[in-house]
Amino acid sequence: MVETQFTFTGSSLNNIFPFYMLIDENLIIKSFGNSIAKIMPELKADKLFTGYFTVVRPFKENVTAENFKSLLNQLVVITSKGFNVTTLRGQFEQQKNGYLFIGSPWLMSLEEVEHKKLKPTDFAHHDSLLDILHVLSNQEKNNNELKNLVDTIDKQRKQLKIDKEELNKISLIASANKNGVVFTYPQGDIFWCNEAFEHITGFSKEEIIGKSLIEVGRGKLSNKKEIYRMIDAFYKGEAFDVEYIHTKKRKGTFRSKITGQPILDSRGSVIQYFAIIEDVTVEKEREEQLILLSSIAEKNSNPVLISDKDGKIEWVNSSFLELTEYTLEEVLKQRPDTLLHGPETDPKTINYLNEQIKNGLPFYCEIINYTKSKQKYWVRIQGQALHDEHGKIKKYFTIQEDISFEKEFSQQLIESENRLNSLIANLQSGILFESAHNKILLVNTKFCSLFEIDADPEVMKGLDCELLAVGVKEYFKNPNHFLQRIEETLRQKEIIIAEIVELADGRILERTFIPIFKGEQLDGYLWSYEDVTIKKKYRESLEAEREKYSNIIANMNMGLLEVGNDDTIKLANQSFAEMCGYTIEELLGQKASDLFLNKHSIPIFEEKISERSAGLSNSYELPVNIKSGERKYWLISGAPNYNVNGEIIGSIGIHLDITEQKKLERQKEQLLKKLENQNERLNEYAHMVSHDLKSPLRSIHSLITWIKEDNEKLFNKETQRYFELIEDKVEKMDNLIQGILMYSKVDSSKESTEKIDLNEIIQNCITIIHIPENVSVTIKKKLPTIQIDRFRMQQLFQNLISNAVNFIDKDLGFVDIDFVENANDYVFSIKDNGQGIDTKYQNKIFDLFQSFSGEEKATGIGLSIVKRIVSIYNGDIWIESTLGLGTTFFIKLPKNHGRA
Repeated sequence: MVETQFTFTGSSLNNIFPFYMLIDENLIIKSFGNSIAKIMPELKADKLFTGYFTVVRPFKENVTAENFKSLLNQLVVITSKGFNVTTLRGQFEQQKNGYLFIGSPWLMSLEEVEHKKLKPTDFAHHDSLLDILHVLSNQEKNNNELKNLVDTIDKQRKQLKIDKEELNKISLIASANKNGVVFTYPQGDIFWCNEAFEHITGFSKEEIIGKSLIEVGRGKLSNKKEIYRMIDAFYKGEAFDVEYIHTKKRKGTFRSKITGQPILDSRGSVIQYFAIIEDVTVEKEREEQLILLSSIAEKNSNPVLISDKDGKIEWVNSSFLELTEYTLEEVLKQRPDTLLHGPETDPKTINYLNEQIKNGLPFYCEIINYTKSKQKYWVRIQGQALHDEHGKIKKYFTIQEDISFEKEFSQQLIESENRLNSLIANLQSGILFESAHNKILLVNTKFCSLFEIDADPEVMKGLDCELLAVGVKEYFKNPNHFLQRIEETLRQKEIIIAEIVELADGRILERTFIPIFKGEQLDGYLWSYEDVTIKKKYRESLEAEREKYSNIIANMNMGLLEVGNDDTIKLANQSFAEMCGYTIEELLGQKASDLFLNKHSIPIFEEKISERSAGLSNSYELPVNIKSGERKYWLISGAPNYNVNGEIIGSIGIHLDITEQKKLERQKEQLLKKLENQNERLNEYAHMVSHDLKSPLRSIHSLITWIKEDNEKLFNKETQRYFELIEDKVEKMDNLIQGILMYSKVDSSKESTEKIDLNEIIQNCITIIHIPENVSVTIKKKLPTIQIDRFRMQQLFQNLISNAVNFIDKDLGFVDIDFVENANDYVFSIKDNGQGIDTKYQNKIFDLFQSFSGEEKATGIGLSIVKRIVSIYNGDIWIESTLGLGTTFFIKLPKNHGRA
């Protein structure tokens, strides 16, 4: 057979199948026919199919996209959800992107057609249901008269028979059952019910007859799953047993259990349904309550057990098993006393429990029980009998609480209280504990001794504290003030620590008062009296001695410092504070090493502290930094500090500021060195000048110039070359003399320091020096402005730049000037790409008259001048050079010129 593909428009599909429904693979309704829209106006496209319909044949509890294909190729009955139930029968066909439902409504009568407001035009012309409806309609019209006559006769005859049968059935059922009973037609319409059904639903018989069980009792809380199960049973003609919440007529609901049974004729066809409706609300509530109680008992952290009227265990929770170490099988049908009691279980408590259980009375007690492994534990037991409706004992319910830790803590508390009482009784302070109502709760022996009270402390408990105060007031130097202070203290209720009071006999007491609270409730007052007469006098004597020595220390011209083993400052005098710039308050508690030491002084300090820890005294000089940041020099004489047990607890040091002396020493050394250098250079200069070379050289140069001018045309080329050589040598000699003069001038000239912008100095040098076009001089970043001598800086950079430019042998040469700023100095660099300097000459180039370049005009003095200037400022100069690649000169100048 050739497969033919049909294509329908929405209009043609609606004409052929007016009750069609198209859903996609995800069970979303995409479209539906006009007739189904008429009987289900609530139906909307793009909504979930299962939101509107339930599949009752074949019954599918949970219809999903995955199991939907199981509905294909068979008759399917679907019902709408909601109160106005619509039933459709038909089939599902799989389409390219979903499923197509083709069917028609399942109508039981013309009345239902009218109720749905359906017309013949709402059905397809080919629909057999339309023909049946036409036939039924015509038959109804044609047979109305016959029907009336036949019905009248037939009803009378049949009714008599049915009534007789029904009366027999109803009388038997109603007399034997207090539950609701109904009879229905096969499709579910009720035609008879008993009074019990009327009573439990609240509807009258007239309101019930003709309706289905669903219509009578369904509500918002009804279980739809159970209702669909009952509907499916009606369609299949099967028995059913369902439970759901049944709605009453006048508000309210009840939990119903409905059992239905079909009544068959001789051919096995269902002719009626018989159903019993039972109100199980009370039973369900009890069942739920029992489940809840069981769950609570099972999850209770305390052991719970239920026993029968004879005391044998029927049920225990997991906490009971965990505590006792028994299994459930081991405890069932056993008596608790047989399992749990042991040698230390109190017989009186056992008798009490037996008596209470015997009389069915509640019981509450604490008792020692034993685990399966014979480990002892304490439990608090609370139980009572459970009675039936006749008041007879059915069971015993018992809750146990493990109080072993509580008992252990109570015992420890008692022992601690006894120890505390013993401690208070033997204290060297007089103790009185007073209640909030001013009654003595506790007093110790020392208190009685202090005030010469000849009574046992136990006898004084309960006495009035006010009377006691009056009785002992004469012992005090000022009796009336003593009583007034007591009243004031009790009124203010504030803590007082070590208040001094004087007795008439000269003794001195320290009185402490502490109000005792439990939460926010005042519980009493604690008074403490301690005889501090000897301590007070010793303290006064010690204070006087301390004051005397403190005055001596404070007025010393040398700084005194006491530190602990951890270098924490314990004491300092005013002279030390003035030496270091800190106040005494700022010094105390600080570590001396953190405040004063620097990288130069730390090794010295650590060495001396090590000697001090060994018990040695020593004296040493130490460079330090004071609060202002200045560097100072201290001469320290230190010794270990011992406690009364002979243990070293720190050290004590006398400090003398010797900064000025150190400056003088350093200046002296510098002056001597400078004089020595100057003398050396002056000798050199005197030696050179003594020859008076400069004047003869000028004369020679002038004579050569005149001779050349007068005889320019007479001399041959060789003679001209000789004269040029003479001029070059004269010029070199002149440069040499000029360099020597400059060399001596650098060190001998009086220094004039000012703020110099080195960028300006470099620009001046570039202007003075002849720089070829193929050489570039670049300042890599802006140079600093420093306080220094202008002449020396001009000489330093002019010689370095000139030296770099003169020895560049590349087509494109460069001289780069840069610097790096450090915390204490500047490091300048002059880098070129010239000839470079052989490593074997690098240590000699700064020596006077040393030149290794082969340049005729080189004097060997320029770098010596640079070296001399750097030395004047306590700086340093070095080079990095690679032969053939270039040279970098580095000059380090201290920011303070290296001077203290």
